[in-house]
Amino acid sequence: MTGNNEHSEGKHSFMPIVISVGVSILLLGLIIYIPLFVAGLIITAVALLKVFKDGFEEKFSKSKETPEEAWPLEQQGKEKIGVWVFLTSEILIFGSLISAYVYVRLGSSSWPIASQTHNVILGMINTIILLTSSLSIVLALYFIRAGNTTGLKVGLTSAFALGSAFLVIKLGFEWPELIRKGFTINSGLPGSTYYVLTGVHAVHLAAGLVAVGYLMLRAFNGGFNSSKHSGVENVGLYWHFVDIVWMFLFPLFYLI
Repeated sequence: MTGNNEHSEGKHSFMPIVISVGVSILLLGLIIYIPLFVAGLIITAVALLKVFKDGFEEKFSKSKETPEEAWPLEQQGKEKIGVWVFLTSEILIFGSLISAYVYVRLGSSSWPIASQTHNVILGMINTIILLTSSLSIVLALYFIRAGNTTGLKVGLTSAFALGSAFLVIKLGFEWPELIRKGFTINSGLPGSTYYVLTGVHAVHLAAGLVAVGYLMLRAFNGGFNSSKHSGVENVGLYWHFVDIVWMFLFPLFYLI
């Protein structure tokens, strides 16, 4: 009886709540207080690492569930269901921010012309980079399912390099260029909405790079094979979500 209780308790985790709190603190700090933003980022990162760690430990534990305890969506995997639940909360966050931006912009009598404010060429380059990074993740998963660990390493490394290139272009070239033009977070609603939305997106991409970096570390240490690769698939879901968000942000800021 004791063993069953321990096993049942092992299924529960407060990490999703911690992640939600961390993201809330992160977003609040992004708006009003940078140290609060850093604290939220640390809380979120630690909680995400804990989720991945617990998921891998549970995946490879030797204990077996009785038929009465069987997970109703066993074929999907608990980790994947957890990722989808987490992404649902992320959709609410980005959906609210994007909706607020659209509302403010439609209600404004004047708004800077996108092509005259933002570097459309750099925006297009970054869009191509992110789409290619998603392809790299897809290929990484395809290769490891086929038992090709070399293809997995190449795919993950490519995704990490492309994601890093996106951030370098965004934070190292685009933002400084806009700031030199006087387009800053304090220059009005166009500037504040741009930096908040692209900043939140950049933070999510940075979190994705941490996750992909962890996958790379495991891949180069033989941690994945054709029957053990759920981590690659789950991180891939998050990575694709970040790319999809950018597909909304790019036309809103650069084309319209």
